[in-house]
Amino acid sequence: MSEVSNIPLQQSLNDLNQADQNFFKSCWGERKGKPVKPPKFKKRKSRQTARFRRDGFKIHQHKVYAAKIGKIKIIWSGELPAQPTSATVIKDSANRYFISFVVEIQPEKLPKTQSVGIDLGRKTIATFSNGK
Repeated sequence: MSEVSNIPLQQSLNDLNQADQNFFKSCWGERKGKPVKPPKFKKRKSRQTARFRRDGFKIHQHKVYAAKIGKIKIIWSGELPAQPTSATVIKDSANRYFISFVVEIQPEKLPKTQSVGIDLGRKTIATFSNGK
C-alpha cells in the first residue's frame, strides 16, 4: 500500500460508487435512458490508468511530477488554456506514459445573427421570410 498514491485509490472507489449507484437506480427505474449493466472490474493486462486530483500532480516546463510515480518527461501537443483540475496518467503495454489533463474554461459567447427563412415554390424560385 505504501508504493501506491492514495489519490488514484480514492478516485477508483468514487468511480465504483458512482457505477453502483447508476446500476441500482437503473434497476429501480429511477434513472432515465437505457438500462445500465453492472460494473466490471478493470483488467490489468494492457492499459493501466490513474487519475490524480489537483494536489496529486505538479506541472513543470518539460516534466510532470505525479505522486508516487515520480517525474514523467513530457512532450506537449499544445498549450493548456487554464490550470488543470485533474490529470489522468495512462501506461500502455509498451511501458509508455501518456497524460491527459482536464481543464475548465468559460464558453465563448457567440454574436447574435439574424436568421432568414427561405420558401421554395413553383411560381417564384425563392421567397425570403423578410418579404424579398
